[in-house]
Amino acid sequence: SSGINAEWPLRPGTIEQSFTMIITLSVLYLLGALTGVESTSDKAGQILMERRFKGLKFGGTAKDYILFKPRMEPLEESYTLCAWVKKGRSDGIKYWFGYGTSSDIHEILSEDDGYFQTLGTGVNMRSKVTEQLGIWRHVCSTWSLTTRAASVYYDGVLLGSATTPSDRKIGLDGYVLIGQFSRTYGGGFEDKHSFDGELFKLNVFDKELDASAVKEMADGGLCSEVEEKYGRSRYLKWEDLLLEEKSGNVAEVDVGCTPE
Repeated sequence: SSGINAEWPLRPGTIEQSFTMIITLSVLYLLGALTGVESTSDKAGQILMERRFKGLKFGGTAKDYILFKPRMEPLEESYTLCAWVKKGRSDGIKYWFGYGTSSDIHEILSEDDGYFQTLGTGVNMRSKVTEQLGIWRHVCSTWSLTTRAASVYYDGVLLGSATTPSDRKIGLDGYVLIGQFSRTYGGGFEDKHSFDGELFKLNVFDKELDASAVKEMADGGLCSEVEEKYGRSRYLKWEDLLLEEKSGNVAEVDVGCTPE
């Protein structure tokens, strides 16, 4: 299996789903080629492209989330988490992303109000974030073991950083949790902390992107494809996350973007 991961670094949770999608697209393409119907083969090439431009809307209850357990070795010593976030409600503390291990259930936390946490270190930027309900905001957090800086960006602007412990790396046995906050290892969800809003182009890169790279993504706008330039460094990809099992009221929605 190590050889497969070296050439095609799909996470275990999405390998079967990706193969199914590839087989489906191959059948559609062959049908188009054999019958001479151009629209059928064209459709095969457009399915994945179109789906990448879908957002996810979360219902805002403890039952609405995405939970999976990826291989985390590529993110052990550095990562950048970025997403377009549309906040739906202003009451209470809502979490749109989390990663928790058996030794620290809150290794990475992302609230929708400017508070982030990495390896037990909080970066509280609430006072610098103006609440804007129903508006897309580009949000990123970055970190690396080398710099030990956990940084928070809103709309391409660095809001602040905090220093993480020198001996801490990202744990490897954790769950990624989207749209929710956990009280236990991989569970313990509550309505009051459930994300009520929309997410789009949530990607986790295996490197600490610098300020200019984050700004380029934000300035590119909601419908750009700037993230594509990072290739395999875009380790947890939005198009793969869309294939993960969704619990409760988590629905794909149009965000107003279409593939060129």
